[in-house]
Amino acid sequence: MSTVPSRRSSRYPSTVLHLSCARRTVGVEAALRLPTVMVLVVEDACTVIALRDWAHREPSHWRPWARARWHAEGRRLRAKELRMRELAAQCLDTPD
Repeated sequence: MSTVPSRRSSRYPSTVLHLSCARRTVGVEAALRLPTVMVLVVEDACTVIALRDWAHREPSHWRPWARARWHAEGRRLRAKELRMRELAAQCLDTPD
């Protein structure tokens, strides 16, 4: 997740959040105003942290049982990432 300035207006730039797992951007104002969008932002950040942590804990090839558990954890995290995209579509594409 990162904040990037929007290029819509040079006079009053709004800030948007990039949600990596959801593959979307959302305005900071919307995240602060709408509880469901804030939940999406927090869940996306938690998923990104979990994926990075998982990637740094890859066990040695000499530990096949540990590798099997590590791969299973990766599948669960990728499934969560897919659910994040679905949640983002529900939260952000539904008109209020």
